[in-house]
Amino acid sequence: MRDRLKVFGIDIIRGSVRSRSRRPMYALVRMTGPVIESESEVSMFRLFRLLAEERPDILAVGSLQEISVDQHELFAFLQRLPLQTKLVQVTGGERKETLGKVAARFNISFNRFDPFAEARATAQVASLGAGAEVIAFENESEVVASRHRSPGKGGWSQYRYIRKIHGAVQRKGREIEMALAASGLKYEKKETKAFGGSSRVVFRIFATRDQVPVQIYRGADVQVRISGKRLERIRFRPLFVKPRYLIVGLDPGTTTGIAALDLDGNLLHLQSSRQMSMADVIEALYNVGKPLVIEPQMSR
Repeated sequence: MRDRLKVFGIDIIRGSVRSRSRRPMYALVRMTGPVIESESEVSMFRLFRLLAEERPDILAVGSLQEISVDQHELFAFLQRLPLQTKLVQVTGGERKETLGKVAARFNISFNRFDPFAEARATAQVASLGAGAEVIAFENESEVVASRHRSPGKGGWSQYRYIRKIHGAVQRKGREIEMALAASGLKYEKKETKAFGGSSRVVFRIFATRDQVPVQIYRGADVQVRISGKRLERIRFRPLFVKPRYLIVGLDPGTTTGIAALDLDGNLLHLQSSRQMSMADVIEALYNVGKPLVIEPQMSR
């Protein structure tokens, strides 16, 4: 639900992703639903720390050029996002608009010379459904369990240590396979046997990254990496489907009644209540579609 949607909005304060000497610093605005929770200045490193800790639904940007130089960097950026976090360009997909024009549609004004004001507007319009999600991966993923460190060379004690590492990789591979089997996802497995267990277990999974029931993991001996199969080029998907247009009948008397039809006359919503405020009416209609015609009936 949108009232619980967690959104990060960012805008560059100074620096550039193209510069090696002046790395970008961002204005970060964090929202939950319509409430702005905090505003802060963060580096790229700090931004990813917060994304990993809080796992927002949306990371909203005005332009992809604020976070990546080219498509290769953009793929790497998307790979580092939490699985459930969508990257949204609020100014659109292939056909972009200015942030000012997008914000104006939601009656939001801001100072375009203030990075925090731009980050705030970016977060607000994303929470209201503006923009397009950046799609970079196909419906196929790869999970790899492997050694987290090189076993090196040594005597009998080193052999015991190598066996311990390879045994841990093999156990982790079995845990992943059990999780995949329980989820019902189709997958292919390739295991590299080694002294005492396995040095590497690779799963090719026929599902998107966010559907894979496995977490990235880094332990003392074992690491688990998850990656999606890249598309040949970045695609964009509108964040929200265009709402249905409604014909609304409204009786705002002692008992408030509302009815909503689609343009073909099909009843979509019918409700009445003595305790319904106008804000409640607006929210109820907003959840159904977008009113095109409203016919009020005044009680006598």
